[in-house]
This record gives sequence, C-alpha cells and structure tokens, in this order.
Amino acid sequence: MNARNKKRSNARRLAVAVFAVVLLACLAGAVYKGATDPRLALTGIAVAGENRTSPSEILLAAGMPRGANVWLLDTAAAESRVESLPWIDTVRISRAWPNRVSVVVSERAPVARVLLPNGGDAEEPTRGFALIDASLRVVAVGAADDQAATLPVFRIEPQPVLALGADASGSDVAHAYDVMVQLRALGLRISEVDLKPTTGVTVTCDGGLRVILGTDDDFARKVSLFKAIAPKIAAPQDVVYVDLRSVRAPTVLYR
Repeated sequence: MNARNKKRSNARRLAVAVFAVVLLACLAGAVYKGATDPRLALTGIAVAGENRTSPSEILLAAGMPRGANVWLLDTAAAESRVESLPWIDTVRISRAWPNRVSVVVSERAPVARVLLPNGGDAEEPTRGFALIDASLRVVAVGAADDQAATLPVFRIEPQPVLALGADASGSDVAHAYDVMVQLRALGLRISEVDLKPTTGVTVTCDGGLRVILGTDDDFARKVSLFKAIAPKIAAPQDVVYVDLRSVRAPTVLYR
C-alpha cells in the first residue's frame, strides 16, 4: 500500500470511529432523556383481584417506587415478589402509555383448617389453626374469620407445627387432605378429619355423626356401608360413633 492509499485508509477509519462515538453519544442522550422524562414517571398503581391481601401489602411487595420510569421497571422481579405473599397464587403486572401500571392478582382458595398445638378444643375448633389451600400451602395462621369458619377441620396427632407460607405436602396434613378428597369423591360430606395413631382415620359427617374408618384401604366399601347404616339411626345426637374399621362387624356406640 502506497503512502496516499494508507493515508486515505486511516482517514476512513477515523471517520468511522468519530461517527460511532457521535452515534453512541446520541443514543446515550436519548436514553438519558427518556429515563428522566417526567411524563414517564410512575405516579400510581392500580391493584385488582385482591381479597385477603391488602393493596398496600401488594404494593410494598412489588417495590415499584413513585417517580421511577415506568418503562425501566423490572416487572418480572416485581411479580416474583408479589407471588411470594402467602395468599397470592398468580400475578400479572402490565404497563400502559405513558406512565400507568396495573397489578392484577388471583388469590389462593383455602380448603381446610388444621388445628395447631394449643389451638383450642372441641368447643372452639376455630382457634389456633393453619389455613391450607389445595396445594397444601399454609396461607394463614391464627384466629378464624367468617370466610374460614365453615371449612373442614383437620385434627392430627401428633399436632403439626405449621408456619405461614409453609408447604405441608409430605406430612400428615397431606394424608388428611387426601382422605377428605377421597371421601368426598365417594359422596360423603364431612366437616372434620381426625388422624390418630390409635384409631387411624375418623371423620365427622356434616350431620354430626362420627365415623371411625381406621386404615385407608377399602374406603368405597366402608362408605357404602355407612350410607346403609346412617338412615337407620333415629337420633344421631345419641351416637358416640359408628365404627367401620371392620366391615364384617360394624358397630354403633350409643351414649
């Protein structure tokens, strides 16, 4: 390459470099201008779908500060934080031009109350319990409210210790839930499931009759037998329990 061509090549390289620097500067300026544009600053968030969780809890978990650029928010991280709240099942965070954000959640549906240690007695079954949903997540711990007061009660020995947000799968709570699901599928409406090492599975029907089922085997036959016995009991309030641990020798114990 002669001196003239070399000089032209160097000039082209310099021109390209200068153009690249100017372009980057323009892009940086545009990004900075957009990031600081007051028209894109977050002024408020609309929350929908909540019931058990307060909007303030959702907003705190989302962590999207007022004044931040709406289009630079990490909405995926915010959704993950909101989903970590005990009652929250799903969450969708959406942005709309120029500075609007909406958070739409769906909450978990509790299916049963689990009596906790020192959590009450037969006269007060709603004190000291954990609420679980169908995935066996603990969504609440403490005193009952009106929405939870009618849920089935699980009485388990030894009594489990459950923390808010815990996963109760793989425990005796999961066993009690499985029993409830199986018996409901067989048409038995129950208000309590008791699990004890000495007697196995005992359930209380919505009519108040206590039924000792023992082991989990042959539930279909035991339920069929109970349905044949129950209509013959004239005064259910006088019955202590119906023992179906042996389908060959069912027993009704009266007071």
